[in-house]
Amino acid sequence: MQDEAAASQVFTPEMIDTMAHIWTRSIITLIDVRFQNVASQYPLEQYKMPSSMFIYACGGEAQIQLNETTFGMERFGLVHGGKGSLLSISPKGENVKTFMVFYKAELPLFFKRHLQQLLEEVNPFVQQYGYTPSNPILLLDWFQQMMNGWNRGKAMDQLQAKSFLYQLIHGVYRDFESGEIRYLQPDPACSAKIYLDKHYMRPIMFQEIADMFGISGGQLTRLFKKKEGMSLQEYLIQRRIEAACHDLKHTEATIKEIATGSGFADEKNLFRMFKKYYKMTPSDYRKINALSMQVDGIDNDSHFLYYERELAGLVQSYREGESTMFGKVRSKEMILAATMSLMLLLSACASGTPSNNGGTVNSNPAQTQQTTQPEVSETNASEAVSQTRTISTVKGDVKVPNNPQRVVVDYLVGDVVALGVTPLGVARAARDGKEAVFANQITDSIKIAMEPEDVMTLEPDLIILAWGDENYEDLSKIAPTIYVPYGDMTTEERIHFIGDVLNKQEEAKAVLSAYTGKIEEAKLALQNAGLSDVTITMGEFSDKSNYIAGAKHAVGELVYNELKMKAPSKVQTDIIDADKYWGDISMEVLAAYIGDYLIAIGDTEVPTDNAVWKSLPAVQHNRIISVGTSLSWSTDIMTSSALIDHIVNHLLAMAK
Repeated sequence: MQDEAAASQVFTPEMIDTMAHIWTRSIITLIDVRFQNVASQYPLEQYKMPSSMFIYACGGEAQIQLNETTFGMERFGLVHGGKGSLLSISPKGENVKTFMVFYKAELPLFFKRHLQQLLEEVNPFVQQYGYTPSNPILLLDWFQQMMNGWNRGKAMDQLQAKSFLYQLIHGVYRDFESGEIRYLQPDPACSAKIYLDKHYMRPIMFQEIADMFGISGGQLTRLFKKKEGMSLQEYLIQRRIEAACHDLKHTEATIKEIATGSGFADEKNLFRMFKKYYKMTPSDYRKINALSMQVDGIDNDSHFLYYERELAGLVQSYREGESTMFGKVRSKEMILAATMSLMLLLSACASGTPSNNGGTVNSNPAQTQQTTQPEVSETNASEAVSQTRTISTVKGDVKVPNNPQRVVVDYLVGDVVALGVTPLGVARAARDGKEAVFANQITDSIKIAMEPEDVMTLEPDLIILAWGDENYEDLSKIAPTIYVPYGDMTTEERIHFIGDVLNKQEEAKAVLSAYTGKIEEAKLALQNAGLSDVTITMGEFSDKSNYIAGAKHAVGELVYNELKMKAPSKVQTDIIDADKYWGDISMEVLAAYIGDYLIAIGDTEVPTDNAVWKSLPAVQHNRIISVGTSLSWSTDIMTSSALIDHIVNHLLAMAK
């Protein structure tokens, strides 16, 4: 789909020249010229193009679809596509006039090798594009004359028609050269729907679809919901459930095979969705429909004759009802209701019947095992769903799975990884493309934006939210969601809390023990080097403004609260005691906030040419420690551990 969306990009002068050269040297055969008045009641749908084609639509607003890309046309539109492309035209008004030119291109023997090399760069005969021509009336005249000449059937008239084809392509390339044409813009909502219909069985990231159209994931979601009345994720789940229902009714595949083939991560997710949408398990759905199909097969009157245009007698049979073993009923719903009642009765009898070792031995045990195996798997899925624990959070009590398998983590990725859990999805794991400390441990994790639409595609069983709680309500509808207010927690409190959430209490103790040991060793090393009483200032520095970090910042939390190093008095009173994350300090008063050592946070350049900056003792004695984004961005325990080593080693080196 990405290649198709990219086909509408502006052509460079080099590309245009190459395409014109290929047209000049190739053998072009004009196959046919047609006209069709496409009405809104009878749109052209999924027409497989037998050759390369130009399609010129005019006279009204319409949507023109080529394969998975839908172009929106207002009054005039010229579209080109290659052989085998699927063409659909849907007028928004009453009708749209449409001219179609069919042609075939072949390479002459003399220029074949040269042209083949050019075709590897760009192939104008299969390119997919759409635009509004600069002179739509002139093009309309060309197409009209081309069709008239072709339909007259005489050689001279058809030769003239072919000449109009060359005029057309020359005019198109002149438009491309001008660089001022208006390309028909793909309709993101329609194209996204077509893409989901075709690829629902694969893992899908909505942001990747949005990227194909150069829009945000949120914008694509809003456009889709406005057009379809549901979100992208709701449509995708509906599409997958429809596929699963079809396979449950018409195949003998196992529940696991159907789940995988329908695009669900595993049978547990299929089970959960069926319980949510159908209030029954997939196996119950299969049994009900199997019995319903048997009921349908009892009465010959319920089989309809097939005529060329319709099913004969369908309405009459529906109104008269069907005679079945349950008596005369008026709808399939009553049959299904009776069938479900029978199943529940049989199920109750079966569950209440004691085992009888002296009874008759099953004459076909292999067959019995085969038919019950999917149900056993589904039972396990049900038990897995029901095995939960309750976690008390600032948002209230939340039930979480005992052994979460599909965890999505926001920001505090290093905490989760340190506890031995590899997240399925991660958000805000790093900043500005810098590699996180734990990057090697999340190579298999899927990077996402923490938007509900993206999170839903992963079908998580647990969500850990940290950066903010704006999306908490929406995320909690997808899976159990734990909000971690990390700014109000110490490292020890946070790790114990996340350990409880993940059921990794012992791992949390071990991680904290190692971390505490590292801190104590660092404090002892700083004390032995005579650095216990020095003051530290950290921040992002520049000529215009300086953001001085307090103890709520990730680096400040570690330096001031855990390593117990001192802040200058102005930093302590104006920023730390005021419970501020940052203090915005101008260059004129910066000196009052500067300690014995400076920590420059982030990857910005310090203002080395500024007079005030150069007068600072810490600058004059080169007591500046740079902490890049990869170490300053996150508060997690793995990053903090690496940050301790980085800061302490630099302080010790400067103190020598």
